[in-house]
Amino acid sequence: MSSSLSALLSATFYEPDYEHLVELVHQRDPEARRRLLSLDLSVFGADGKLLLEHPVDTRDETLDLGALLAHTARQHGRVMAVFDARYDAGVFPYRPHHYAYVHRKGSATPALYYAVSAALGGVPDRIGDMSRLNNFDAYVFRRGPHAARYSVMLGNLGRFASAEAQVFAYYGAERVERTIALGPRAHAEVALAPEHGGQLLTRVETKSLFRLAGYVVGRREPSGELVLFDHLFTFFK
Repeated sequence: MSSSLSALLSATFYEPDYEHLVELVHQRDPEARRRLLSLDLSVFGADGKLLLEHPVDTRDETLDLGALLAHTARQHGRVMAVFDARYDAGVFPYRPHHYAYVHRKGSATPALYYAVSAALGGVPDRIGDMSRLNNFDAYVFRRGPHAARYSVMLGNLGRFASAEAQVFAYYGAERVERTIALGPRAHAEVALAPEHGGQLLTRVETKSLFRLAGYVVGRREPSGELVLFDHLFTFFK
């Protein structure tokens, strides 16, 4: 095994009744040499309870989360899927991206394609940099028609430490703040009002001491179907 072995911890969320495919390695050369050395999947309930562990065959190009987690999600609701990838930094000079496709079964709404949120490792001094006192993530909403409901999904990938996150929603010059506490491996969906004081939601920011897995979510009424699922973007200093 190479002495340049590196690790990447990333996470996404799975809900029942969705097709959800994850590309295990997005960066791949024609001879398919860019292969992870190992990849383990762990699945957690909202309270941080471990529900499932699954070693992934690194020869596979995609992982079907729907097939793997449908039964667990029907029992426990939304779950957090955590990917622990080990790779050779000489093979992946940046980091091995995971991308994913999500689509509600039987829906005419187009599928959503997104980058899986990386929380720890992969980019020295950038992702998971513990020398920073705070981690800031943000998302700017496009102008035009909004989804009926918005929220932020946040997950604490820490195994032992609890995390506190501040969520700031912006409506023009107005800011609405909310604080949420997450135990180890716990996750939550924080609702964002689409309008406040006659102003539409324009931006959301999150701030936490530890790097969290975070996604902005938009849903259609009354079905609750996902029409937006995208990771927040990190401020780098």
